[in-house]
Amino acid sequence: MSLTEILSFILASTILAFTPGPDNIFVIVTSLGNGFKTAFKFILGLATGIVFHTLLIVIGISTIVSQSQYGLHILKYFAIAYLLWLAYKTYIHRKEHIQLSNNKTSHNYYRRGLIMNISNPKVLLFFLALFPQFAHLDQPGYQLRLIILGLLFIMVTLLVFSLIAYLSAKGSEKIIKNPKYSLIINWLAIFVFVAVSILLLSGFGG
Repeated sequence: MSLTEILSFILASTILAFTPGPDNIFVIVTSLGNGFKTAFKFILGLATGIVFHTLLIVIGISTIVSQSQYGLHILKYFAIAYLLWLAYKTYIHRKEHIQLSNNKTSHNYYRRGLIMNISNPKVLLFFLALFPQFAHLDQPGYQLRLIILGLLFIMVTLLVFSLIAYLSAKGSEKIIKNPKYSLIINWLAIFVFVAVSILLLSGFGG
């Protein structure tokens, strides 16, 4: 992977991490009700779940590549279709406001974050669509590159979600709940989904 590709992946991951969804909404709610430290335990659970999904991606893609000469093509067109579907869904809901509701639980927050991440099939599908496009699957050593991308995604998740938790704990949730925030972030996410799809069609990432 080139430096440009790594930076592009980090930028895309950062934008998508800021996109309103169940995980970061739960981070906001937990920060508001229980403080930053408790929310950070949940974030660590999410990050651990990413490790699990990354390993599944490495094993699954290795199987696809080794057993089917058409595997890369199938994976490529699946990724394009899924990313465009995500862009469409984000467009449909682009104007929706972030709804925060207190959902206090006595469960271990780390465990909850881990279970929420591992049990969400959309996370695995998203990784399957995004990661291979930066890993150059047609070149040797792609397993290591997939792992590196997973580690980068963990880093972005920790940093972005921690920032969201910190702002929420400090009473800055008005920024996050502002309709303009959701609209801007959702449009950026749409751009990322469509841009990566176009790059796939042009042969980017093998």
